[in-house]
Amino acid sequence: MHESKLVYKGASFEDPGINPVKYCNDYFQMELDLESDLFFELRRDNNIKPYRINESSEKELKEIKSFFNKNRETFFFLFKNNNFIGSILFFNNYIQALSIDRKYQRKDYGAKLSKYAINKILSKGYKEVTLKVFGGNIPAINLYKKLGFEVVN
Repeated sequence: MHESKLVYKGASFEDPGINPVKYCNDYFQMELDLESDLFFELRRDNNIKPYRINESSEKELKEIKSFFNKNRETFFFLFKNNNFIGSILFFNNYIQALSIDRKYQRKDYGAKLSKYAINKILSKGYKEVTLKVFGGNIPAINLYKKLGFEVVN
């Protein structure tokens, strides 16, 4: 599995003008379905099984739910007019995942959620933000480069 590591060492962004909410268990299935749709090809191409995360075993689903709950303070969901737009999960200075529903992609929501997370991370005293992107996810790499991230491997 090939991944690119990216690092952001810049300043905080202006307020991105969004008000995401923290994870709650009501969002669990919605997040699984979104990630299953968005990352199926990347998971398949990188041989990460199950290819659709919502097809995980009962044990795996419990572990995922536990992980989400453990990180609920830094797992944010964005809605507009009661429509689920996307989510971002980070811990410490590492962005674990950004997911934007296909119908809201290329409308600046990914950048806004990323800026929101970067600002939160930097406000905790971290000097840099890191993340990894699966090989083949060129749109994600381009988004992060546009925000000032640099590929370090």
